[in-house]
Amino acid sequence: MHALLSPGCKRDWDDFASLPQTGPAIVVGNHITSLDAVLVADYVLYHGRYPYFLGKASLWNVPGLSRLLRAIDQIPVYRGTNHVGDALIEARRRLDDGKVVLIFPEGTTSRDPLLWPFAGKTGAARLAMDTGAPVIPFGHWGASVICPDNAGPQRLPHLWPRHWVCFRSGAPVDLTSFGRDATDRQAVRGASAAIIAAIVPLVEQARGEVAPAQRWNPRTQSYVPPEQAVW
Repeated sequence: MHALLSPGCKRDWDDFASLPQTGPAIVVGNHITSLDAVLVADYVLYHGRYPYFLGKASLWNVPGLSRLLRAIDQIPVYRGTNHVGDALIEARRRLDDGKVVLIFPEGTTSRDPLLWPFAGKTGAARLAMDTGAPVIPFGHWGASVICPDNAGPQRLPHLWPRHWVCFRSGAPVDLTSFGRDATDRQAVRGASAAIIAAIVPLVEQARGEVAPAQRWNPRTQSYVPPEQAVW
């Protein structure tokens, strides 16, 4: 994968020092384009671990792609169905086996008008509280230029000259103050907001810009305080 992506992008990566080389880990980061999963997989694989993604189940219906996703053993999320919780059950199995699970906690590509991290969903927090696995954050930037599918008005991909893709990682997110009860709604929401809060400064480093003080909430179509950044 590393060699296949090289013709399309240049990499500005850190050493991902917080990624454990053995044992379970939940890797979380911002989600800005449909290319993210491939770029993040490259980043994680290059640093010695194999990531298992949670992705929308409709991708498993795309000819060709569905066969690949099954072959590499990724985890479908059946949104809007009675089976939506199955993905977290399967993710826990992977963590129990000492694997790395990757989650985009926003639940979809960025809805923020300027592509900053926005309000998160609770899946990553519930999984972390339920398993005790460390939550390792990263922030990235550059994919929205290469693949501008979510960057405002549709633009053509930027394939040449190669564009930089920057990744920055941080220390494990400290969720100890929220306890281990994944059924405690208030605690889970607090942990979810804390995960987004850990990602934001890493995106700032990758972008070389300062993020808005508040987070975009897709449900209200407005900015809300960081501690309310859950939807």
